Amino acid sequence: MDFSRLEQGVLDSLARGEAVDADALLFLLRRYRTTDRADLGETLGVALSLALDASRDAPESGTRAAWLTLFVEALSLSEDERLLTAANDLIAALPSDWAAATSPGCAALSIGACLAAADLPDALALIPEAIDALELLIAKAYRPGVGIVGTPLDQIRTSATLLTAYEVSGRLPYSMLAEELVQLTKRAGDDDLAAGCEKARLLCRLAALLDDADYRAAAVVAPDTDYGADARRIVGALTPAPARAADAGAYGLALIDLAARLDQK
Repeated sequence: MDFSRLEQGVLDSLARGEAVDADALLFLLRRYRTTDRADLGETLGVALSLALDASRDAPESGTRAAWLTLFVEALSLSEDERLLTAANDLIAALPSDWAAATSPGCAALSIGACLAAADLPDALALIPEAIDALELLIAKAYRPGVGIVGTPLDQIRTSATLLTAYEVSGRLPYSMLAEELVQLTKRAGDDDLAAGCEKARLLCRLAALLDDADYRAAAVVAPDTDYGADARRIVGALTPAPARAADAGAYGLALIDLAARLDQK
């Protein structure tokens, strides 16, 4: 897959001094991890330094969750103490975000960011509270046969967080409900770039999970599904604008996950 136009779109935005979101920087980070290109590394180092300030001023829980995801992954490549401090500051804000979130999707993003950051001691200590918050979210927003009451993006993000909760806890009801929510989305939101990219990434995760014969034997799974093919269809139908860093980041992350899925087959 050719990532060059997407990379250049983010790099050009940074060169113009534009604000770049966490997904765009996460895309660059993953490309740097794959390519070890010096130009990406240098630009990324400067951009991450600026992101530390942006994360402190982030006004919305979903945005803070995205910055936390970026910093947690960046810590696997960097020993910069500022990244750890920023990540811990964001983790400390998570519980208030869960209660104040304006939509199920924003709450789910924030809960999922905590669960995914479990390698950090501060986040690990919050796992029981995060699981309780997820259970409360489902109790309030889930309706049998409907799924999460809200937008397609709320459904997708809640499903993704349920899948993360399964990965952390091993509790099958979480992953099975995640798949149920995906089934209920059908094609809803697939033509919206942000929602379509998030859904494609979720579908790649589900496809990888269903490759596990032990999991299929233990769980109740939807019959006749090919989530990898669904992800390819969604990504193939989307038209990103690489000049927009947000588009380049979201689409680039979906392409990376799709490429990893194809490599597994």
